[in-house]
Formats: sequence, C-alpha cells, structure tokens
Amino acid sequence: MLKDDIRKTFNQARLNHDGLTKSALEAVIAGMLLKEKSAVGKELTDDEVIECVTKEIKVQREVAEMWHGKNEEKEVEANGKIAVLSKFLPAQLTEDEVMAIIEKADVYEDASPKTKGMIIKTVMPQISGKFDKSKVNALVEKHLANK
Repeated sequence: MLKDDIRKTFNQARLNHDGLTKSALEAVIAGMLLKEKSAVGKELTDDEVIECVTKEIKVQREVAEMWHGKNEEKEVEANGKIAVLSKFLPAQLTEDEVMAIIEKADVYEDASPKTKGMIIKTVMPQISGKFDKSKVNALVEKHLANK
C-alpha cells in the first residue's frame, strides 16, 4: 500500500538524516493520521493517501510562490519537497488526455453552466491524483466554447 511506502521512505529519511524528505513526508503522515482518526476503524485507501499527498503538494506550491524572488533558499526547499512528494503520485495525465476525458463525459446538447458542472462532476473522480484539479474548470470551459 502507498501508506506503507510513505512510512518506509520517511523512516529511511530519518536514518539517513535526510531533512528535506523527512520534512516533506511529515505533513503527509499528519494528514493521513487525521483522516484515520475521522474514520475510526477504517483503513485508508490509496486514493485517500493520494489526496493527502496532493494537498501537501498544493501547500508547497503556494510556499514556493510566496518566497519566489524573496528568499531563494526557502523557494528551493519547497520545490524540493514537491519533487519528493511527486514520486508518490500515479503517472500524471496531460492536458490533451484530460480534454479527451472531458469530451467523452460531455453527453449534453447545450453548453450551459449547468452542463459545465455536470461534466466536471463526472471528470473529477477519473483524474483524481493524476492531474491538477484547479485546471479542470478552464479545460471544460475551453471545450464548451469550441462546441
């Protein structure tokens, strides 16, 4: 399981005194523990672990943006954490692949805002952990504009 791989990598980073990897994985492990506590007696699925990893990558991207041009050391550290965490994600989809998923999900005649919401609702589970969810809205709008 992915959860076990993360814990093994974390423990190895502690033994090797790899502060960057250890720090990156600490936040993910904390997120996993919170999810486990909220779902008492239920083992986390790989998809739930991927959500924790994705959430931490988003945080580190924001940190890198915040320090961009102000503190190069902290920006490099955040980008290093992103690189460490990205290893635990499944293969990422390209925009073209996501656009193909969107086109397949669009079974509606019109191009209304309601249609957009239904397409996004259909697409999101298929791309979870494999594509930046913040870009999906723009891709769906692009698809509907070309319809």
